[in-house]
Amino acid sequence: RLLNSSPARPCPPGPLPLRACTRTREAAMVYTRITQPGQRREYSYKPGETLLFRLSGTVIPAVWHMSLLTCVVTFFACVIYEPLRQGSKDQALGQREKLLLNLFRDMEKVMQYFTGFVTFILGFFNSIVFNRWWHMRELIGNIVEAGQNTAMHIAVFFVKEPPARDGVDGAVQLQRSRRELIRLLALGQALALQACHRVRDHTWLINRGLLVRDSEEHMVLQNLASPGYNEVFCWYIAKAYKFMGEDGMVDEKVFSSVLYSQRWSMLSSSNHSEDLMMHLNQQIPVAYTHLLELMTKLYVLITPLALVPSLLWVAIPVAPLVTLFFYGFFRLGTTMLMDPFQKDSGFDTEALLMASILNMESLERNVPLSWSQGGDGWRSRVCTRRSPCPPASSPTPMPWST
Repeated sequence: RLLNSSPARPCPPGPLPLRACTRTREAAMVYTRITQPGQRREYSYKPGETLLFRLSGTVIPAVWHMSLLTCVVTFFACVIYEPLRQGSKDQALGQREKLLLNLFRDMEKVMQYFTGFVTFILGFFNSIVFNRWWHMRELIGNIVEAGQNTAMHIAVFFVKEPPARDGVDGAVQLQRSRRELIRLLALGQALALQACHRVRDHTWLINRGLLVRDSEEHMVLQNLASPGYNEVFCWYIAKAYKFMGEDGMVDEKVFSSVLYSQRWSMLSSSNHSEDLMMHLNQQIPVAYTHLLELMTKLYVLITPLALVPSLLWVAIPVAPLVTLFFYGFFRLGTTMLMDPFQKDSGFDTEALLMASILNMESLERNVPLSWSQGGDGWRSRVCTRRSPCPPASSPTPMPWST
């Protein structure tokens, strides 16, 4: 859904310069939040620790009400069935009592038929949903990996200093260019992950130094109806080509291969981002989900009547456990695993993004090795003009590092 906010300064008809007016068309794709979440502590755990007594992050809060309902229904079913059982032994049942007794016994047989069917369709559904959930996790990893690979090319091959321009030394230009490319990579990744959360929060990006407020990039992104990551990936390719060609920051021997690798990484990032959007926007067919919900709830409702003839009062604690299993897997597949970006128990995308950005920053700072150690590259030349270089192990952080 697109919510068109009123512009700060109305735009007259006809073409205008980019900053002449504000034409804001923010896509407010908000489900539950307006910023990217980190995984909440109550939804995390340490491998190997017992989760037997955990409630937060489990399916129990979503199914306890149904389990309680079946427990209450089972209690009343036991109260009704006990006189019928005693009357059946004494052969003192009337026509209505016999009909009710046969209903209890028939429900027991019906449950046997339903168990196999519900188990099959529920297992198949949850297998599909979990594979879908895990594939989205793999797509996020592919986006991060493409950015890491691109950052490696920046660090290794963008090493030639351009001629001095406008009083700016070539070493300074090289440093700024490398960091500008890293910033665009991080901005594209952040926009892709924000789109997964159905948000577009430019303030979040500005506060982390990935975007400059009221810059041309900011104005263009505000006017886009799309998430904007494809445009940023294209900006990256255009700037990388300019730095490689006009500024000559890459050796001619590897020009073609580096350019191809950069383009391929950005295309891969775009493809994986679009795959994520397709997964999120294309739900499992409603006919399949409807049939699953119908059969699961029917099964849960007949469980109290079906268990009472064979278990009697023991059915009271058993019925909620049966409900927890079948209805729990149904709720797990239809809510918690369907969209890993909507719930707090989903992917920790903020940690993934920040780790990726810091890794790319580290590559830019410490490759080639001689530069990180204060050799004859831009690092030593820039530092000697002002103050001694800080140790390589404690570099001056970029804006997003804080």
